[in-house]
Amino acid sequence: MVFGVKPSAKLVGVLGYGDIGPEELVAFGARATMKKGDAHTLYQEAVEKGEVDRIKKRLLDITISSGHIDVLDQAVFTFVFRDVPRLTTLFLVSPLYLSHLQQSMRYVEPYGIYLPEELKEEREVATVMEKSMETYHNMVENGIPKEDARFILPLYTVTNIQTTGNARELTHLLLMAGDDGVPRITRKLVNDALSKAMEIAPELFKDRGPNFYRVRYYPAPRLFAKENRYMRKIIEEYDADPVALLSYDEPFTLDEDELKKALKEEDEKFFGLLKHNVYVFLTKMSLVTYHQAVRQRTWHHYVESIYDALKRLDYVIPPEIARSKWRDRFIEQVERQYNLYHELVEKGYNPEEAVGVVSHAHTVYDLIRIDGWNYIGALPIRRCLRAQWEIRMISAEISRYVSNINPALGKYSLPPCLVFGTCPEKHPCEYMEILTSRRPLIEG
Repeated sequence: MVFGVKPSAKLVGVLGYGDIGPEELVAFGARATMKKGDAHTLYQEAVEKGEVDRIKKRLLDITISSGHIDVLDQAVFTFVFRDVPRLTTLFLVSPLYLSHLQQSMRYVEPYGIYLPEELKEEREVATVMEKSMETYHNMVENGIPKEDARFILPLYTVTNIQTTGNARELTHLLLMAGDDGVPRITRKLVNDALSKAMEIAPELFKDRGPNFYRVRYYPAPRLFAKENRYMRKIIEEYDADPVALLSYDEPFTLDEDELKKALKEEDEKFFGLLKHNVYVFLTKMSLVTYHQAVRQRTWHHYVESIYDALKRLDYVIPPEIARSKWRDRFIEQVERQYNLYHELVEKGYNPEEAVGVVSHAHTVYDLIRIDGWNYIGALPIRRCLRAQWEIRMISAEISRYVSNINPALGKYSLPPCLVFGTCPEKHPCEYMEILTSRRPLIEG
């Protein structure tokens, strides 16, 4: 039954009210930018005249064809992707302006593996995948934390995710799904999801030129690009193990007293200024941690192609596994899955179909841009002792670099318990009482 999963995409929510659907929201919202009345009043007038469809189509044609694709932001759709492979969710979380709630493998044990039909014919694939799942369960039953055991699981391990986005970014996702290198199951699931949105609002997703022009969309990291020669050049020039500072720009000098005051008073004006101090890092992390880092949407990413990354045998061994009796078995299984990927490619299978057999432990390089607000607003959460250990380690290294540049920022990138003296976690770490007993940097 481990291979009996059926990935699916379901549209579960559409923004609207009364008899006003997503197309009407967009069209009459656009009409209100050029008329005296508000969108709802203009819609009611069109209803009374029996002209809703005519006006709606004309407005969408004119507005979107003229390049005003931001009107598509007004239409919002929510999807549930069920029993989909993790490689698909790695793709879904790439666009910056989509929002996600994903089943966490820090807590939920794996229950299924998706395999393309052609790979089911390869008996070795099923054997290796079952061994991966078996090793995971054996490790967990013997005390290895789930968050570490999951590193061994293949990218074809299934999960659930809820995704919300507007029509503009969903169009972007649809265009991305058509690129070479995207696994076929991912392309199918994206097309299935968008086809359901198109049934309700076909006029919003019609190709009108500017809305299908890729340069109009905020670029997303492309993990499944066939290759990325730009990233290869960066990797050749810099060494990141796991973090290297490439550049930084601090147009505004930060006064520590001002920073402390702004944090205490929650001064958003000051936080806005911090966004213009930026730091660029090359990092190397497991696919487990990359998935988390990109899904959080607080850092800007430019990632290595997974197909380039798999030209080298390089993976992360979680510390709990590294110091346990499971270390050798973990290494053997991760490398067996890696070798299986290359064996399948040598047999003639497309890399985008074979890639799902590799483990989450493999590393990718990720070019990260982090700003001053990220540093004091988001990084402290990643440094909390309850955070996943690898993202915590990378965040600490980032903090170390920036602290050498700007000691004030470094001080206030510490976890919330040390800065504010409080712990926001429902289940705090075992050191909570010790950490919160100290005098916080900012007292209430």
